[in-house]
Amino acid sequence: MARKVPNRRPISLSAHNMSVAEFSARDTVRRLWWLHDSFWHGTLIKELGPEEANRFNLEVSEKIFRMLTNMLLRERIIQRPDSIQDLMQIFKVVWKNAFFDDLYIHEPIEYKGNTAVWIGTRCHAFDSLKRAGLLSGYECGCQALRNGVMKALRLKPLHKIKENLIKGDGRCVIELTFERKGK
Repeated sequence: MARKVPNRRPISLSAHNMSVAEFSARDTVRRLWWLHDSFWHGTLIKELGPEEANRFNLEVSEKIFRMLTNMLLRERIIQRPDSIQDLMQIFKVVWKNAFFDDLYIHEPIEYKGNTAVWIGTRCHAFDSLKRAGLLSGYECGCQALRNGVMKALRLKPLHKIKENLIKGDGRCVIELTFERKGK
């Protein structure tokens, strides 16, 4: 017996009046992308083992975030930074365009000279991997994301993971240093 769905108009498939529908929120597409990423990583672990899965994940993540940063530069949404404060603002733009739920946007940042310390308490990759039981042997992909962004901006990828959710620290603490390549 067919159920009637309330508040829905019938879909007309005639070509002359057909409009192309899309999700109402951009976050839906971002969620699907990151869900795909989690499934992809899980499959790589199953098929190739954690070491190879990590190698692929880091390599591809760096390339994707380098490409994303270059696209933001080309579209003049961002410009090359002149300071650590500029760099951290660029990271916020990158995060806003790559992640959902304003992930990482409102996390605290402390500045000292050419260095910033960012503290994060939420991570969708961590949550997904933990639920799937795949944390053991996982190498955090955020280092590759930062590498991609900083290389696209022609900066030395100088950053250290001081604390990490993956390692059980309860938060991520990342120290980033602003230095142009060639110095």
